[in-house]
Amino acid sequence: MSARPLQGLLDGFVEFVLSEPIFVGFLLLLLAFVFFAYLFIRRTLTGMRQGFDEGYRGK
Repeated sequence: MSARPLQGLLDGFVEFVLSEPIFVGFLLLLLAFVFFAYLFIRRTLTGMRQGFDEGYRGK
């Protein structure tokens, strides 16, 4: 087992990134949007749960 297949895979990946920068940039923006949407929804739901818990306890 040598590192040649991995090196070939990495070379292909680097070649794709360099040949399609707009597509790669679009994918990065899409990934960032999904990540921040997840964080926003998680924060909203945890805040809503805290509000329900405080209301149930009568605070």
